[in-house]
Amino acid sequence: MNLPDLEPLLSSSPLVGGDHFIVCGLGRLGQHCVLALKSFALDDFEIKVVAIDRKHPDDWEIDQLPELLAKEMVTGDCRQDTILYQAGIQHCRAILIVTSDENANIETAIAARRLNPDVRLIVRSGKHNLNELLKQKLGNFAAFEPIELPAASFALAALGAATLGLFKVGDRQLRVIKHQVAGGDDRFENLPIHKLHKESGRLLQYHPADPADSAPLDSQLSLHDNGFTSKAQASTLAASVISNSESIFYQWPTDTRIRPGDTLIYIEQVESSKIPPSSTQDKRNWQWLGQHVQRLAPGNWRLAVTRAWNWINRERTRRLTGLGFLLAFLLGILGAVLLKLTVEGMTWQAAISSAVILLLGGYGDVFGGLEVIVPIPWWVQVICLLITAISILFVLSVLGLLADRLLSTRFEFLRRRPPIPQANHVVLVGLGRVGQRIAALLYEFRQPFVCLTHLKEQQDLMPQVPLVYSPITQGLASVNLAQAKSLIVATDDQMLNLEVALTARNAASEIDRTLNLIIRAQDQRFCNHLNGLLPDAKALCVYALSAEAFAGAAFGENILSLFRLANQTILVTEYHIEAADTLHGKLLAQVAYGYDVVPIAYQSYADSHLKLMPADETRLQVGDRLIVLATIQGLQKIEWGTITPPRQWQLQAYRPLNAGATYYAGNVLENIAGCELSKARAFMDHLPENSDIPGVIELSLYDHQAAHLLRKLRKLLPVRLIPIGQQLDPP
Repeated sequence: MNLPDLEPLLSSSPLVGGDHFIVCGLGRLGQHCVLALKSFALDDFEIKVVAIDRKHPDDWEIDQLPELLAKEMVTGDCRQDTILYQAGIQHCRAILIVTSDENANIETAIAARRLNPDVRLIVRSGKHNLNELLKQKLGNFAAFEPIELPAASFALAALGAATLGLFKVGDRQLRVIKHQVAGGDDRFENLPIHKLHKESGRLLQYHPADPADSAPLDSQLSLHDNGFTSKAQASTLAASVISNSESIFYQWPTDTRIRPGDTLIYIEQVESSKIPPSSTQDKRNWQWLGQHVQRLAPGNWRLAVTRAWNWINRERTRRLTGLGFLLAFLLGILGAVLLKLTVEGMTWQAAISSAVILLLGGYGDVFGGLEVIVPIPWWVQVICLLITAISILFVLSVLGLLADRLLSTRFEFLRRRPPIPQANHVVLVGLGRVGQRIAALLYEFRQPFVCLTHLKEQQDLMPQVPLVYSPITQGLASVNLAQAKSLIVATDDQMLNLEVALTARNAASEIDRTLNLIIRAQDQRFCNHLNGLLPDAKALCVYALSAEAFAGAAFGENILSLFRLANQTILVTEYHIEAADTLHGKLLAQVAYGYDVVPIAYQSYADSHLKLMPADETRLQVGDRLIVLATIQGLQKIEWGTITPPRQWQLQAYRPLNAGATYYAGNVLENIAGCELSKARAFMDHLPENSDIPGVIELSLYDHQAAHLLRKLRKLLPVRLIPIGQQLDPP
């Protein structure tokens, strides 16, 4: 939720009931959790949030947040029983423990469970194994690492417009795709849009190339094809489908055909992604060698010298090594020239060999042999002795330093990193906790990328990916930024992130090129400022994204993943149906269209098989498992049972020529419309004998549900479906 959305929460009318929540820790994550919890409030049901922190925050990231709290913040250690009692642990529904100290979070969770056996525990913790053990021991427990949840949003934003989401449900992997239909696209062109509602995928959003195309095609509005009585009726129905601005899904007319230029956003199943097999070491070494040989080409020697100079200056060890070799080179030249000019009969080959021996500490070896052949001036011997002494002090010490470095790194030089990609890659700046998670996802997605870090402790991380260790602004010249497709700036310093983003934007504009920018912001206020400063960039706040998952989990849902769609956070949410749930007994059509969520997986209580993209006719029973895509508003609707009411329809059915068709038509009516089987069978059995007079029954159906029912029934008998109370043209 953005900061401007606070006003409805503060100005809501007096409330008569509500649920009580506790948030421990009012850092950035805690403040966003309070805001996300309050977004679940309704006009007649209040969400009461009490906060605990060791001290009063010096600065509120969300200025009006104190007014959202049910009472003054409780100051103290949340691990203490007295503090928890003061906050109301004995009658609270859930406690969100989100301080920056994971040890304190776990201890607080144990204390809260002891004081209230029924409270739901939502804990900030990255200790995955311990979290699983505590979930089994404490029960009604969920733990999240706020860094891991939104990392996928950064990685997916860098992939470009094609992939918007990628996550696993059980052992199946699903992805959300954005696709613009081109002319001649056999997969989509001229396809009825309802056929995208299938076992392998679901349509999430549809954007026509021409807004005028959002109405059903005239050729699809005849009674024979659709069962609508007139074009006006069908057009009015189409307008009603796309007019619900609060809905994010199902916003398309039921009888649209896909045309070139239309944009589709859909979810589909893909094969389980495996980490790509590493290339053989020989192949990597040859790639590395070929890349560096190419840099030494005549046209690139100046760039090669600049890169070498920057590489040497990055570390003190490299500077000392370079100085040592330079000194050895100069001393070698001095020794070789001196011996050639002063020793009679000395060849250049012998002089150079003798100079090298001097550099390696072989003073006795050189003059022990030469003195027998020819006398050598004493001052030459003194200079050569000094060359040997200096070499021992400086050159050999540098060699020792190098040997120590090689041993300490356990011969990592034998396992070279892959070469830096040349084009169409992602540049990731920063390898902290967020950066490492993003890098792991990019590696899993098989997306070429290179990491850039200025922190020494990060240079040895993730040896399987290309990495440049350098001051950030200097390192941008070494990562082929001009040919990159995306730049993710994910360091912990948001001012550095801004500087890098502006530097990269200026570099891209100089060569008239567009660079996809993804910027990590530490707080939502700064994120909003960045969106204003760089409107074409994507500024994401880690804690604002994670807070919605924490808040959703506080109401009993299991948040599996999240991604961004249409500037909203979409939560992949798991439900286990209980008798008192608002989902119990409902058809999936009612759940999907009434709560504006997308069911993507279903498992019956009597079956261990998880079914993807379940049919709308599925009815939920106690013990069933359901996974949906939902916004936080969708979760709110499910929590309070505020289902969008369906439209009232009049179904007119004519007796078919095949009398047996009425039996199957009754089954279809029961399965899709949800009416009682006995009522459906009775209606079909008592259709008038006169083929010109229809039987009539009233149904409560959502628009997409009605269109689905019509398509099924018209295969069996002549039918028409009329919205009740709608002004119609004569048939």
